[in-house]
Amino acid sequence: MKTAVLKGLLLLPDGALCQVYEGFHVLFCRGEFLELTLVQGQPPGGRAVEEAQMELPEGYALSLTGNKKGFILKRLSQGDSTVEITDYGTEMNGAGDIILLETRGTIRVRHVWGTGERYHAVDMRGSATSGRVEEKFTRQGETTYLPVPFFMTEKGVACFRDTSLPVEMDFGEVFVTRQAVSGPVLIRERWFFGTPDKVLRQMIISVGKPQLPPPWAFGVWISANGWNCDAEVDAQLDALKRYDYPADVMVLEAWSDERTFWRWNDREHWKDPARTIRRIREAGLHPVLWQIPVIKQERDGESGPYLAADECEAIEKGYCVLREDGSPYRIPEGVWFSGSLLPDFTNPEAVKWWFGKRKYLLDMGIEGFKTDGGEFLLDDTARLHNGMRGREAHNLYPGQYISAYQDFLRANGVEGVTFSRADSTGAWTRPLHWAGDQLSTWEELQAQLRAGITAGLSGILFWGFDMGGFAGALPDRELYLRATALGCFSPVMQWHAEPRSGQFYVTHAPGFVNDRSPWNLAEKLGDPEILTICAAFARLRRKLMPCLIREAAFCVETCRPMMAHLCLDYSGDEQACAISDQYMLGRSLMVCPVVEAGRESRRVWLPRGRWRHFFTGEVLQGGTWMEISCPLHEIIVLEKI
Repeated sequence: MKTAVLKGLLLLPDGALCQVYEGFHVLFCRGEFLELTLVQGQPPGGRAVEEAQMELPEGYALSLTGNKKGFILKRLSQGDSTVEITDYGTEMNGAGDIILLETRGTIRVRHVWGTGERYHAVDMRGSATSGRVEEKFTRQGETTYLPVPFFMTEKGVACFRDTSLPVEMDFGEVFVTRQAVSGPVLIRERWFFGTPDKVLRQMIISVGKPQLPPPWAFGVWISANGWNCDAEVDAQLDALKRYDYPADVMVLEAWSDERTFWRWNDREHWKDPARTIRRIREAGLHPVLWQIPVIKQERDGESGPYLAADECEAIEKGYCVLREDGSPYRIPEGVWFSGSLLPDFTNPEAVKWWFGKRKYLLDMGIEGFKTDGGEFLLDDTARLHNGMRGREAHNLYPGQYISAYQDFLRANGVEGVTFSRADSTGAWTRPLHWAGDQLSTWEELQAQLRAGITAGLSGILFWGFDMGGFAGALPDRELYLRATALGCFSPVMQWHAEPRSGQFYVTHAPGFVNDRSPWNLAEKLGDPEILTICAAFARLRRKLMPCLIREAAFCVETCRPMMAHLCLDYSGDEQACAISDQYMLGRSLMVCPVVEAGRESRRVWLPRGRWRHFFTGEVLQGGTWMEISCPLHEIIVLEKI
């Protein structure tokens, strides 16, 4: 890494500032936010100055000196610097072009929020991120399916890096960003100023308008990978009626032939798919089908005529992502769906071909797609139809895929949803996301809570998780009920389960079912009260729906996450800013879930004001910590009054 050489500072005729380095220059332009653009090549003409200061919104100022590298952002009223970039480093190729850029400096803040959906921490101070979309089955740790190159702080400074390339960020003692770059414009950043709610809103608006899901998306979602035939569906519909358990969405994952992912499975399993969908809709549920963006390489037998024809046509007509040499790109070994082709959603003809095979699904009444996967573009030199290379398209590919499904629904007049795992910048323009795959453990429940809060802090308005976990041994009574309570007061309430012979839990017991449905858990654990409590939470969710639907519209209008960290409403409250396990659901409900085993109460921070306990009706005065009890049939929810 070569350290940049500073050559001077220019004041440009339009009032912008230009810091000149050997081989590149940095432009600073003022508007509603500070735009910083790092450009390779000769600087524009301007007047040389020794130092300059640019006033910025919210009482901030940019300070530059002609003989000092980097820049300073400081509050004029306080004089101390909040952000100080002290150096740039570059790597070049043989032609002398910059291909990697690093910035180094300090940020003098207590809290750093954002950077995408995070499982290991809500506050990123002291943490680092690769900025890369990554698929990891359970125990995600510091990886994420959904990175966003954005962070904000309690001191009213936030930064968004406008790029599709992964941005490494390290918020340790030294603040470091590192990114591969190419072309004349190497970096474009927007620095926002103001309270967390304001800067988050500005960032979201600068990228794209959030998408409002249909009202039914805020009901109860039911799902399990083992539902692979009519009998399984009918059993769930019967259980809903028998146990007075209201549900609104049924997700079918194992519906397809497992080769093409567009043909319904054989008639031995599904006698009449259209009739099955009618039964689901007549029961008051909205059917959603699982999808994956691959043209599969069949490994367990013959491809069959349909898959073979799909693969041949995709290759012949250029409907799939290509390698640098023009041959088809295939997912590498050791990765989910290895050997499979990737459809190229930047190719209009490929999109038409792909969805032409799926149009019959909408005709029979399908109202949405669980758009799983999308993390598979792992060759930096791969080529897409729109000219992008794999390096810049890797983080974009999930959004291209999901957006194509949204457009498909919209073009056919379906007020439907996509429900997605992977994504990146602009994910809020694609309405619903979930936390991906976690085990049925307390540690994973805690990670799910962090994921939901951090997703909101990164611009994701509507989010959910698999209540009680997705994989491994069945959750115990306490874990399942605490997860159900959290799900009831999350933007999306869903239970789901892995295949019946899963990756972490395989049984040869005849007829074993690993569904996370409350009736299955009640039976397997020999505890009928589980079903009683869960049905009560489902009925409560139904009562909450009108409120949630109103709040969802407000969230889209104001670019506010429905699941909101307390810093968005109480930015001047240091206790609220430091909280990592409480959040606002909409504007008035503060949710304080219990996510530790054996706990019958928890310590809660009540911001100033008056609060009413949602379940007991007790009125509490804020501005204090309080230990509040929480039996298993409740969750601590405090309503602002």
